[in-house]
Amino acid sequence: MSETPLSDVMSEHAETKTPESYERFLRLFRSSTVGIVATGVDAHGAQVQIADGNLGAGSTTHGDGRTRLLAYADPEAALRNFGPRFNAGVSGEVLLQMATTDPDCEGVLVNSAVCEISLVISKSAAQSLLTPTTTEAPGRRPWWKRG
Repeated sequence: MSETPLSDVMSEHAETKTPESYERFLRLFRSSTVGIVATGVDAHGAQVQIADGNLGAGSTTHGDGRTRLLAYADPEAALRNFGPRFNAGVSGEVLLQMATTDPDCEGVLVNSAVCEISLVISKSAAQSLLTPTTTEAPGRRPWWKRG
């Protein structure tokens, strides 16, 4: 098995541009750990504390000027190939939840760990990936915004 499964699927989609390859990317992203630029925590600390709800994810307006959360596929390989561009890891599903609940966010921009390509997950695609069992109950604040 490849040590860069998410980046491999991203490369496949960049070559084929088929709906099927994009769906594979979305499914794998949701279940993968991705690197993020964590905000609300000490970037130089040895570990990231998220229990108090102060964790946020860095964003970018790269490309079209729309704000998207920034993610790095296959974090260990990304560190080896491109250096320390992020300071925390979260599941793709958590990042999708963060993107869908932020009114100023248009989705997620995912950078490959093996080549200089990125793919966008729109807010509507992120919403469709989240099943009713993984979304917050109405009226509850997401765990990363509690405080």
